[in-house]
Amino acid sequence: MGSYTTEMVTDENIKDIIFYLRNGYEFQGVKHRSNYKVATIVLLQANLGCRIGDIIHLTVENFVFDGDTWRLDMIEEKTGKVRRFVVPTPVKAVIDQWMKQNGITTGRLFPKIENHAVHKQLRAVTGFLEMKNVSGHSFRKSAGFRTYKKSGYDIAAVSQFYNHSSPAITLNYLKRSSKQMDELLSDSVIMV
Repeated sequence: MGSYTTEMVTDENIKDIIFYLRNGYEFQGVKHRSNYKVATIVLLQANLGCRIGDIIHLTVENFVFDGDTWRLDMIEEKTGKVRRFVVPTPVKAVIDQWMKQNGITTGRLFPKIENHAVHKQLRAVTGFLEMKNVSGHSFRKSAGFRTYKKSGYDIAAVSQFYNHSSPAITLNYLKRSSKQMDELLSDSVIMV
């Protein structure tokens, strides 16, 4: 990720990144084949706000049916903290489709991939799209900003979303004005 400040990405940026990850592209004389695994990881991160390390280590068992909703129960890799939250129905549908297409019934959703492979794919596609200062963390930031807007700019709600120990930590993520966030983000779950 380097010494730069990771930028938040807009919903349109996310859709473009996922499109090219799914369909492939040619950049600087190198043909990049479609990569549905990385595209799905990015889509989940953009909607769930988890770190890439947490997304790639998700298991079928992390998803618990709780009455009429699905909940994600996990322990964050970086912090060791428990994180529990509702998984939006469209996001759970993406997960179910991924599992069905890949014959996954138990264990890791994304076997045989590590952080560095996801970051390598992201550097390539964002280079192709001429996006600067974008890393895996950009999608976590975007999910938090979307939550901030949707919550009526409630810093405590976003702090809970990020699983931060205090709203002061969350303020480091929320450096843009609410007007800029209004212009950059939509209220909807990203589906492509």
